[in-house]
Amino acid sequence: MGRPRKYTKKTLSEAVELYFASITRKVTPTESVDTGKRDDKGHKIYEQRPIENSLGEIAEIEEYIIPPTIGGLCRHLDIHRSTWAEYCARPEHEDTAKTVEGRIQAYLEQQLLLRKDVKGIIFDLQNNHGYAEKRQIELGERAGKAICANAIPISEKKALLEEIAREFAGGGDADGQAED
Repeated sequence: MGRPRKYTKKTLSEAVELYFASITRKVTPTESVDTGKRDDKGHKIYEQRPIENSLGEIAEIEEYIIPPTIGGLCRHLDIHRSTWAEYCARPEHEDTAKTVEGRIQAYLEQQLLLRKDVKGIIFDLQNNHGYAEKRQIELGERAGKAICANAIPISEKKALLEEIAREFAGGGDADGQAED
């Protein structure tokens, strides 16, 4: 029997929330609004006002002071990565693990839109979050047929070849029409 786990369902969830709280801050975005007044040189005077969302609420942006990582979380929890993986594999910690995964993934997706150099972010998303780069290749007609034929099971290939042989044995062309 191994030693007791360091975290229960509740304490792990609380420790994870504490980790994210320690690396984030809430920022209220503002916009410049014309006050309708002018300064002594005739320039418009603007005032910074909080931005409201479509619901009429003051918007808040969650900013990461330090980017969230599994390594950073493990340091905060004072556990090894393999221990984190063991926690993630346990059904009672599934919700907490999915929350962590979702928050880190959302951060990385946001960074894809904000940064110019995104190679590292793409690498992380592909290797740790199941993303795949979709590539489309235009093949010639013969190559396309070869690939399609390769995907057909051998029993279906045999049946198809027998059908073609019967058509040609009957004196027809590929469309089943008799030649003139």
